[in-house]
Amino acid sequence: MERPRRRNTALLAIVAALVVAGGCARLRLARRLGSAKSTAPPPRVDDARGSRLIVPHLTGAIVLDGDTDDPGWTSSGGPARTGPFALPTGAPGRPYSDARIVWGDGHLYVALYAADEDIRSAVEPHDGPLWLGDSFRLVFARDACERTIDVSPTGTVTDAVRRAGGSFDYSWESGAHVSTEVDGTVNVSSDADEEWAVEMAIPLDSLEMRGEPGEVTGFSVRRCDTAKDGSRTCAGWGTGELEFAR
Repeated sequence: MERPRRRNTALLAIVAALVVAGGCARLRLARRLGSAKSTAPPPRVDDARGSRLIVPHLTGAIVLDGDTDDPGWTSSGGPARTGPFALPTGAPGRPYSDARIVWGDGHLYVALYAADEDIRSAVEPHDGPLWLGDSFRLVFARDACERTIDVSPTGTVTDAVRRAGGSFDYSWESGAHVSTEVDGTVNVSSDADEEWAVEMAIPLDSLEMRGEPGEVTGFSVRRCDTAKDGSRTCAGWGTGELEFAR
């Protein structure tokens, strides 16, 4: 009986090495080969508003220009909508924020809106700490992997992947295409700003999604804002799921 156990141990060791060295797709391979279960915790429900959004398929063109007046956003049925972002307590977030989502053409299209009287953007390069300024953060959770995409009012992106509860790997690239529109003056607090918006197209293959009706991914979105008095608040659509409409 010793030999079969030694062979299984060797197989598990090889699979574990592949998981550490490779991407999230290798975690699925590991499961098929019978490896130990992932120790990554399941997605938490941080906000009762987080549930399942049914995301419709794109029915018209979308041009990434920061506006949401394209047919892909305005056609019958419209996009999935998070509604107003909320604080962890369930109270409405202030200033107002929301998100709209559709899928198609190999991309997940996301429109992010932020009311803002004082737009502040962290002066950071790609993959820098954008969360030091006003920003949105999108989180996608699939197969024990968590992918995060932060975007600033100026359209800078920081993206990372965390595998099985490990540390974030900023070498991962989402390939997100981003356009922003700003009504105000970024990083000038002496005037009164109004709002900023982001249009984003995320390649589905970077999320290891096929783009098929019924496909599901864990999802949350959060917006953090620093007011003129220096106070900082974060509100969002709590951890839930996106399902592509059938």
